[in-house]
Amino acid sequence: MIVPTDIHRQSILSRSRGGIQLSRAAAGFTVIEIVTVIIILAILSSVAMSRILSGNALNAIVVRDQIISLARTAQQNALGRSDVDLVITPSASGDEITLTTNDNAGVIESYTFSLSTVELSGDINNTDSCAATSGADAISNAAPLTLTFGELGDLGVSGVTGSTGAVTSAVRIRLNDTASESVCVSPSGFSYAGDCDV
Repeated sequence: MIVPTDIHRQSILSRSRGGIQLSRAAAGFTVIEIVTVIIILAILSSVAMSRILSGNALNAIVVRDQIISLARTAQQNALGRSDVDLVITPSASGDEITLTTNDNAGVIESYTFSLSTVELSGDINNTDSCAATSGADAISNAAPLTLTFGELGDLGVSGVTGSTGAVTSAVRIRLNDTASESVCVSPSGFSYAGDCDV
């Protein structure tokens, strides 16, 4: 009868004789291990392919983040200065959007992004959830949306051109009528993603 200490001594002896003997279990992979790895790889590849093939939501999120970023930059540039505008202008064909910040001296910065599979609309003083009310005014090349930030960083008295009225509660910039892909700008000039929470 071999006790555990004898097995340990036997493995030490086999190593000292010039080589290590592998047990039968350590010689390769079992069928269960191989099948498990194949299943995990299949799941990971299906998730990766769905991300690669459906870039619609990703494109809207990129546009949303760029609008928020440039709106915050325009607000910062307006602090203590004359009015700074953020102009959101889709191309005539609707496949690109140009975001331009400018002041009395001219253009501060301008960027153009792909707008494929993204629909824009805007609302002034409508803080309903995107799920409840869709965007009222289409933002187009003929009717761009202009946010004007005053010297305190708030939306100026003129508020928004390209739509009607002065801003009293918020401006919604809706992308694909989806709350997570939309932008809200409060009267104080703060821009953030999602439904307007004012």
